[in-house]
Amino acid sequence: MSVLISVGDAEAFAATLLEAAGLEQQLAASVANVLVAADRLGHRTHGLALLAPYLTQIETGSMALSGAPEVLSDSATTFHWKANRLPGAYVLTAAIDELARRAQHHPVVTSSIAECFHIGALQVYLEAATRHDLICLMATTDPSVRSVAPFGGIEPVLTSNPMACGIPTRGDPILIDLCTSTISNAGAMGYAAQGHRLPGPWLLDNQGQASDNPAVLSATPKGTLLPLGGTDLGYKGFGLGIMVEALALALSGYGRTTANQMFGEGVFVQLINPAHFAGREMFLDEMQGLVDASHASQPVPGGASVRMPGERALGRRRQVDADGLQLPLSLLATLQPWLTKFGVDRPGASHHEVG
Repeated sequence: MSVLISVGDAEAFAATLLEAAGLEQQLAASVANVLVAADRLGHRTHGLALLAPYLTQIETGSMALSGAPEVLSDSATTFHWKANRLPGAYVLTAAIDELARRAQHHPVVTSSIAECFHIGALQVYLEAATRHDLICLMATTDPSVRSVAPFGGIEPVLTSNPMACGIPTRGDPILIDLCTSTISNAGAMGYAAQGHRLPGPWLLDNQGQASDNPAVLSATPKGTLLPLGGTDLGYKGFGLGIMVEALALALSGYGRTTANQMFGEGVFVQLINPAHFAGREMFLDEMQGLVDASHASQPVPGGASVRMPGERALGRRRQVDADGLQLPLSLLATLQPWLTKFGVDRPGASHHEVG
């Protein structure tokens, strides 16, 4: 069962709770917008499911409630911020807006951000650049989390280390968002919570054996997520994970040798303006040609037509925006203590419950 609610009401509901917990109004609005945006794209583990954990982090003092990022260095084409645990949604939104402004005058602009509180689903942020016909490259990770062993090893050193790329076309943008491990930590925990095994042997137990049982991640000692590519080709995922570490952590000065508080992240964001290279029109023509050729490719026997990265997510968003967002009653149950504490009404009385 779930409650059907409009996108605007969902954002207002989340912002009200965050403000009641002490988050400054502008920051609360940014966080609410990003969480709901993730749900609209279908990233349910990174949507309003994070609201209760965020409220807990606010209560424990882990998330900064107000202020602005500290500027450590700044040039025409680069800036380096220390976020001091400000909400990632607020910091990343501000960073990409500033980069997009600078990218109108420079071919490549880059930002590096240290100690940013959890930023959520990377795919949410990409369109802020692609709508200006800019390419967006992102990499981020939490240096306090170790859940991925290096290829050939057993003990964890890295974590799922996501990276993303937004690419404009003549139509919908291409929105690439992937982990450099076989599955994210949240994804694996989702299978564990449901008592299900994974679709494949994507994990490594504490004896170094591949496994599809998420329980190995809570064993003593713990198992690990395999790098993307698994036991055969995991050196590729390991290599990509190292790239994320270099860009998001070492470059920002917020790495595994110095940071240990959960939910803090290093972030790398770079925007590229095709207009300063072969030209905007040439770029858009080439990328649209690639999209068209991919869509025209004959599907494998019994398979659906080829889908570009982000295509399904954008389709989900259109449906949610038209029909409303379903908030599971189980999610609302996790929020009930906070609703009671802050005197906030639970959605449902004025919204339609669906099966």
